[in-house]
Amino acid sequence: MFKFKAVKRKPLKAKRKASSGNKPGKKFYITTAIPYVNASPHIGHALEFVQTDAIARFHKLAGSSVYLTTGADENSLKNVQAAEQKGLTTQQLCDQNSALFKAFAAKIGTSNDVFLRSSSRTAHWPGVQKLWQLCVKRGDVYKKKYKGLYCVGCEALYTPEELVDGCCHEHKSNPDPVEEENYFFRLSKYQKRIAGLIESGELLVLPEAHRREALAFVKAGLEDFSISRSVARAKGWGVPVPGDASQIMYVWFDALGVYLTGVGYGTDEAKFKKWWPADMHVIGKGITRFHVVYWPAMLLSAGLPTPRSVFVHGYVTADGQKMSKSLGNVVDPVALIDKYGADVVRYYLLNEIPTFEDGDFSEARLIEKTNNELIANFGNYIYRVLSFLKSNFKGKIPKPGRLGKDDAALLKKLDGTKAAVEKAMADYRLQDAMHAVLELSVEGNRYFQANEPWKTAKSDKAKCSTTLYVAANVVRGLAALSWPFLPFSAEVLWKQLAIKEKMDGLKEVGKKRLEPGHKIGGIAPLFKKIELMEETDMQTKKKTETKTVKKTEKKMMKIEPKLIVKAAPVVASAAAVAPAKPTVTFADFQKLNLRVGRVESAEPVPGSTNLLRLMVDFGDERLQAVSGIARWYAPDDVVGKEFMFITNLERRKFMGVESQCMIFAAEEDGIPVLLTPEKQVKPGSFVH
Repeated sequence: MFKFKAVKRKPLKAKRKASSGNKPGKKFYITTAIPYVNASPHIGHALEFVQTDAIARFHKLAGSSVYLTTGADENSLKNVQAAEQKGLTTQQLCDQNSALFKAFAAKIGTSNDVFLRSSSRTAHWPGVQKLWQLCVKRGDVYKKKYKGLYCVGCEALYTPEELVDGCCHEHKSNPDPVEEENYFFRLSKYQKRIAGLIESGELLVLPEAHRREALAFVKAGLEDFSISRSVARAKGWGVPVPGDASQIMYVWFDALGVYLTGVGYGTDEAKFKKWWPADMHVIGKGITRFHVVYWPAMLLSAGLPTPRSVFVHGYVTADGQKMSKSLGNVVDPVALIDKYGADVVRYYLLNEIPTFEDGDFSEARLIEKTNNELIANFGNYIYRVLSFLKSNFKGKIPKPGRLGKDDAALLKKLDGTKAAVEKAMADYRLQDAMHAVLELSVEGNRYFQANEPWKTAKSDKAKCSTTLYVAANVVRGLAALSWPFLPFSAEVLWKQLAIKEKMDGLKEVGKKRLEPGHKIGGIAPLFKKIELMEETDMQTKKKTETKTVKKTEKKMMKIEPKLIVKAAPVVASAAAVAPAKPTVTFADFQKLNLRVGRVESAEPVPGSTNLLRLMVDFGDERLQAVSGIARWYAPDDVVGKEFMFITNLERRKFMGVESQCMIFAAEEDGIPVLLTPEKQVKPGSFVH
């Protein structure tokens, strides 16, 4: 006799107030920052690519025509230096690493329309040289000698007052002193106009803290800045300054121009007029000044419209420090995707990392969230519904009866989720939007469990049909609403539903239905549980594990057995295949004490959301069990009931609490199902 109960998860609350309005329109042009390619992509790039893509896809879902530009910033001094260190030409290094970034963008699901390399003499150089010439024509470019402190990591000049203990605040390194004659841009001329753009909201800066910071910087007084480098210092690499063969454009003047040339500036004026100005630049907080101050001034000088908004995200941190190639504390996102799948990584970045703030990466946390949220809630609900349709209705959507209160409530929840996602995305609160989608699947699981279709299939076929009709149409809604965030899974699900038309748009969610008689396609779990096993050698490190787990997690890892990944999540086949295991001799089997125990008490283990501490009566002894079932079983669900245990297993500690025996459970679609005797027996009875 099997029994299980799914525990309802508490709603995930939004942490931020609305920052801005964002009504999808006919055109939406969005960009990532254009990353340096001095090394391969790191997890910080993954965050930016995923955030940008989620915003772009949502606008598509809402009916906008969308264009997304990303690319490679190849004309920097740090690329030159990286090539020298590797014994390559700068062109070879850029060819190699730009290919990695382009492949990575596709691998993580970035729906970019163009990947533009700033070294392109045909697609980029004409436009950025045109921009330079317009600034010259306006009288905003002049030549002068100067001295300064230059950080190659930032590709920026600093005054001594801006340094922290003589070091760049971003890269913790000493800037190089430089002295030469270069071209300068009259930034000071545009101080009032830039302040006006920011204050009025004509240039929207998100979040508010970065808007205030940028405005304070502008009002403190803007100084003209250098926009070229000598050919000697640039080592001949970069875009030549028009009319002066001795100078190369400063990398930031050049790289920012990719936002223009990505939509045809200088090469395709019709395309440029269609898409410019940019509706949003998505950037990391370390380059806010370049995008909110320097870039609008350059555009004003050239007589071009300024961007409408700048979205500033935080860093993925390691021990409170930014993860970056310069600091050497990177996590390889490509390895993570290969190991777990792109949507698992996307889910973590969108759901765990605060949209506008810093957040830590932890592989242990990624595994926990995947198993306990993405699979146990989202994936489980979908597979339960579709597999039940297959086994009880031959894969066809049944004709519903009259909707009851619970049926109508779930469909209303679908409409409410659509509204919640739309509201969150209007303010670019990506984390809140992802939470809303997940909460719908939690409610779907509650509905499915409460209506018990496995019982009504025998006792009340009409009610069962209604339950499955409602549940299946919520699955359809989940496919569309999750698409901006989990595109690979959403598209697989759409195929499983066998809907021939394109993915529902936002206006169609909840209105278009799977009609009675519609037959779904082949099904399989969207995600596979990440199997974990204990590792006794606490010194062994996983290759892809970050060196920078949060301090609280570090403390926890010292107490608990360490977890290592046994199997990576994939789109599984419909039939479960038992893993091959060695044959156990009868003599070995006889060594196991398999007994029935009655649970006397149960309570959560402090500091854990997964573990329950059980006190179990075996007649002749009382033993303590620690079990990871708290997500599905409340203490009241197990107290006073009998289950099957093994009582002579090696004892282990979990979260500092010793487990003296282990409860048995079957597993169905990632959910544990505790095993209980068909009828009550004496505590301590042996199982043979």
